Amino acid sequence: MRQGLAAKRVKSTGSDQGLTRLTLLPGLCCQAAGGDPLWADDVAAAWFLFYAAAHIMDSIEDQDQPDPWWADLGRGAAINAASGLYFSASLALNNLLKHEATRASATEVITDFNHNFLVMCSGQYRDLVSPMPTLEQYWENAAAKSGTFFSLACRSGARLATDDALRVRKFSRFGHHIGLLVQILDDLEDMHPVQRLDLPGQQPELGHSLAVVYALSVYPPRERARLRDLLATARHDLGAAQEALALIDQSGAALYIAAEIERHHRQAVEALEQAAPQPPAGEALLTLLQKLNPQ
Repeated sequence: MRQGLAAKRVKSTGSDQGLTRLTLLPGLCCQAAGGDPLWADDVAAAWFLFYAAAHIMDSIEDQDQPDPWWADLGRGAAINAASGLYFSASLALNNLLKHEATRASATEVITDFNHNFLVMCSGQYRDLVSPMPTLEQYWENAAAKSGTFFSLACRSGARLATDDALRVRKFSRFGHHIGLLVQILDDLEDMHPVQRLDLPGQQPELGHSLAVVYALSVYPPRERARLRDLLATARHDLGAAQEALALIDQSGAALYIAAEIERHHRQAVEALEQAAPQPPAGEALLTLLQKLNPQ
């Protein structure tokens, strides 16, 4: 299980410290809403454990390259580790019932976690049955998965500190846009290997990325068919991968993605301002958001 935790990282931050920063979200939102950040320790632990477990399960379901620790052990060992992480997360959440400061909101927060993991499962299911989603489906799936998960982190932390429904919703919206930014930047990371001439092929995730979905949505039938053909062989053919990347670039995907990053960053800032966060946590949340804006 420790190996499973160590393997999880947030690609968009470019380092293992990225996940550490994002696990601060529940505590910072709790503090920003007027509470003690320590109240959110169990929520942050559960969120981290769920995050690591979901990463393992997604890798298996999407048939990605295995993490080094389970490459030789096999998928059975990975599924077993993910199961342990899920149950550990549930135990961490139950600790909310034991502390006086969090007991009143514990049942609501625990139920919220369980409900939203069902929403995330539905998003993952749509990903599995729609290998080439439309642009509209891409955003629906991203909202159901990454948006829901980061929204949950912020909303749960804030709820421990306040029962002001409007403020909690604003913190939730802030987390939603954080999650979509993480998803976009993860997609950009999936495109990097194509540009390395020493890499024999291409990561399979490229075919599900925002850039590809956008290109397929704007190209006429002939170019769309060509791009699909290239993606079908790009994993094992560097020439096909490079031609696919060129077609994606020509579609204007980079401009579209830059505009989407800016839009979600702006909307995250607006949501945070409307939540009226208390210092210094409000400033810390804004700094964390800024690290997700590569522009």
